[in-house]
Parts: sequence; structure tokens; C-alpha cells
Amino acid sequence: MFEKILEYQKLDGKLRNLKRELDNNPAKQNLEKIKAIGKDSQNKLIELENKAKTAIADHAKYKAEYEKVVTQLNAINKTSVDSMTEEQINDNLEKANALVNVLVSLERNLSSQAKLVEDILKNFEICRNNIVINKQKYTQCKAECDKFEENSKPQFEEIKKQMLEMEKDIDKNLLAKYKHCRQDKKFPVFVPLNNNSCGGCSMEISAALMNKLKADGYLECEQCRRYIYL
Repeated sequence: MFEKILEYQKLDGKLRNLKRELDNNPAKQNLEKIKAIGKDSQNKLIELENKAKTAIADHAKYKAEYEKVVTQLNAINKTSVDSMTEEQINDNLEKANALVNVLVSLERNLSSQAKLVEDILKNFEICRNNIVINKQKYTQCKAECDKFEENSKPQFEEIKKQMLEMEKDIDKNLLAKYKHCRQDKKFPVFVPLNNNSCGGCSMEISAALMNKLKADGYLECEQCRRYIYL
């Protein structure tokens, strides 16, 4: 009764191992790492672009303020002191000194923003070069992955073909149970009775369930939901 489904399960195991080999292929694992690095680099590039926009906008703002203060200072310097009282002269000197202090502060801000923009542009160039290099690595690694999968494809397709042929001779009820269990990522699905215990999870089978197992030939394990057979 179980010969066909067990042979089917054996082929499924080979297919499962082949898929695992594909997933564990070093080239494929490297490909996933390269993808992650590429994604991080793209995010870094976007972050740098946003920082650059903010820094350039701040630089433009400080420059406009600087030019405004210079205009105010020039206006004070051009004012004739001949017709001014001493109090007015002192007042203008205070305003001029205050404007000079503002200019000094704005010059520091402008210098700081200019340095920030320069650093951002350097990092932007580094990041862009890294993306180019990463793309080259991705292309090379992808070719290796494709070659590995292409070499495995004939064996993969042959096993699938054999399993499809076998399905014609397997009890439909057993096959349905098998496929339903495989959807839950369980393998193996059918396991032998092992010392009155489930061959999958080692749960001990009660006497009542043992009688049912002997009567039906197989039994669904209450714990792991695999199918135990005699």
C-alpha cells in the first residue's frame, strides 16, 4: 500500500536536497550579500543627496544674509560724520561693530557649510564608485548562479517528471494527504512506527491509537501531523 508513496517521497527528498544545494550554493549566498550591499549603497546615496540639498540651501541662506549685512555696513561707512553729533557717531560705531560681529559669525557658518558640502560630495563620489563596483560583482556572481542552476536543471526536471508519472499510480487519498502535509513544510511526511512511537517526532502511540494504526495501516500523528505507517 505504501510502496508507491514512499518511493514518491524518496524522489521528493532528492528534489528537496537539490533545492537545498541551489540555496546553499556559495555564489547564490554571495549574490544575496551583494544585493544587500547594493541596497544599502542606494539608500546611502539618497541620504547624501538630501544632506547635500540641505547644506547647499543653508549655504545660500548664509550667503544672502552675509551680503545683506555687508550692504548695511557699507551704508554706515559711507555716511559723512561732518554733520553728525558725537552721540550719533558713537551710535554708528556700535552698529558697525555689531554688524562686523555678525559678519564674522556668518563667515564661520559659510566656511562650515562649504566644508560640509565638500565632504558630502566626496562621500557621494565614493558611494557612487562603490555602486559601480558592486554592480560588476553582481553581474559576475549572477552569471555563476545561473550557470549552477542551468547545470542542475536537467536533474531537477527529470525528478519532477518521475514524480508526476508516479502520481498516476498512487492512491489519491494518500497523495492528497502527502501534498497537504508538504504545504506545511514537513518532511518526511510518511514515517515508520518506531518502538510504538512516531518515527518523526518520537511521540509514544497510545494503545487505542495503536489499534487504529493496525486497522487502517497508517495514522496521523497527533503531535507533528505526519503519517505513521506500519
